[in-house]
Amino acid sequence: MHVFGPFERYPLATERAYNVPEAPLEAHERMKLRVGLERTVLIQASGYGDDNRAMLAALARLGARGRAVAVLPLGFPRREMQSMHDAGVRGLRLNLVTLASRYSGDRAQLVGDYARMLAPLGWHLQVFADAAALQSLEPVLRRRGVDIVIDHMGLPDAAAGIEQPGFQTVLRLLAAKHVWVKLAGADRVTGSTGRLRDAIPFIQALAAAAPERLVWGSDWPHIGFHSRQQVHGHAVLPFRELDAGDLLDVLIEAVPDSATRRAILAANPARLYGFDH
Repeated sequence: MHVFGPFERYPLATERAYNVPEAPLEAHERMKLRVGLERTVLIQASGYGDDNRAMLAALARLGARGRAVAVLPLGFPRREMQSMHDAGVRGLRLNLVTLASRYSGDRAQLVGDYARMLAPLGWHLQVFADAAALQSLEPVLRRRGVDIVIDHMGLPDAAAGIEQPGFQTVLRLLAAKHVWVKLAGADRVTGSTGRLRDAIPFIQALAAAAPERLVWGSDWPHIGFHSRQQVHGHAVLPFRELDAGDLLDVLIEAVPDSATRRAILAANPARLYGFDH
């Protein structure tokens, strides 16, 4: 999930693709209680750029129940990374979708450079990329250096089915023992229509390929669809109203085996995010 605010202490970055309301940790905790979730993995939202302060403040409040994935520039000081690791950060997010012009150079080299930066701490690299980018990055993502987490199931398009080249790239990558996939964004598979059950065939294919390297995410607070370009003006983009129980129902239907679901919801993230240590 993401956290936003309080904005008087943690304003959004100047370079951002949206204006959103505040989304405090307290509201997320209420949602978790309602659906029976305990742990939280905080993901640095693109709206904050590489200013991780709001996320780290929420992480400190969660204590042992929380872990986080940060956004950092290349060359970030190792001692500061170690401090973040001690606080519960276990990975770095590379967002090649929102404000993609931030990374206009050689993306394969970028992935390699980040992998070398993360390896000493055992962090993973979470890659948020569309189908075309994943296809072009497949060779470098196959190289074992750090664990790779493919965000939002690789953003498949429901209309193109599981045979679409981008999703087949995700399945090939998942065959590598260091690649994971995050089962988040079921509402994004059909774009603005948000038909959650359209995600089921994709979840089923991923679960058949490597259920031991899948993790589920609520993607709370469900940022609205936007242009992914620099925002102009001050109009606030409302969060989309999605029920976490409905998202969990999609997982239950796609993965009927309770042991596999428990692995996706608890055991796998415990390994990936280091909840046991």
